[in-house]
Amino acid sequence: MSDKKIKDDFSNRLKRFSMEYLAHHPVCGKFDNHVFRLGSLILCVGCTSVIIGFIVQTVVFFSLIGVYKTYPLIAGLTAVYGVLLALIQVFLKPKNKWVKTFFRFSLGIGLSGYTSIIILTSGLSYLIGHYTILVQIVLFLLLLPGVFLYNILRGDSPYLECQECEDKYTKPTCDYNFILDETKYNQ
Repeated sequence: MSDKKIKDDFSNRLKRFSMEYLAHHPVCGKFDNHVFRLGSLILCVGCTSVIIGFIVQTVVFFSLIGVYKTYPLIAGLTAVYGVLLALIQVFLKPKNKWVKTFFRFSLGIGLSGYTSIIILTSGLSYLIGHYTILVQIVLFLLLLPGVFLYNILRGDSPYLECQECEDKYTKPTCDYNFILDETKYNQ
């Protein structure tokens, strides 16, 4: 097999993998504000931005953990900041990719801030005694319905728009048809 054939084959597999798992949005031109394209790699704007925001804030938290222990309110304000901006994004539904990136990056910061609160709770054992681990578990469990409710509020499935799109009948490369074909094939 030639080097070009191997490279093209890898590129196609990477594109297919990223379309299905990393982008999880249609990658046609109508959805360019939903994805980042890095060569053959296609990434969801929202998920990528949240993960990067989470990582950045986590690095800041552990780099300045002494400050956070002294002033735990910083972690709380960080969490509130991220959640508020995420809710604003839900209601504004911005179409601009970079505005969406900012809001989702902020959500990642907020989620890391909330995680910081859970971690910092261990330093409050002098106030809550033996219930520290219980408080941490409850705080973690509160995160799960929060994420669930956020996704319900967003309520937008990327393929809802595809159902009404006429391009799916005229363009054989349409992702919607690709997904339908894969569903039929895997049954």
